[in-house]
Amino acid sequence: MHTYTFLLILHVVAAIAFIGPMMLTPRLLHLMREPAGRDTLHKLHQQIAVAGWLLLAGGLVLLYQQQWAWLHMGWMRLSLALFIGAQAIDHFWADKVEAKIEQGHAQAGARLGIWLCLKLAVFLTICALMIAKPALLA
Repeated sequence: MHTYTFLLILHVVAAIAFIGPMMLTPRLLHLMREPAGRDTLHKLHQQIAVAGWLLLAGGLVLLYQQQWAWLHMGWMRLSLALFIGAQAIDHFWADKVEAKIEQGHAQAGARLGIWLCLKLAVFLTICALMIAKPALLA
């Protein structure tokens, strides 16, 4: 197996580890009201964070392996912009809203649930872009 193929497989596994738990979080927000539920969601959040960093690092290594050629493709630029934008919103806004939920603000939970669904849609769009590599965005 070539190094690139091995790295690509690891990148796909990291994507699954990233998106899989993310699919559960909007449905599990009600667990924030109880200490055991908060612990579960924090562990899920940590897994998503670690997988996200592995995904980004793996993607950068794959880009390097391709001599950065894909950075000239529109689908890759859009994917990176969506990834970085969603991660920035999550870091600077969603983490603060999560703290409000822990303090009992019910309205914050609804907004966070909407954000988590939007975030999931963004990452599924990124997956579609990575798989399809649409020529329209070349």
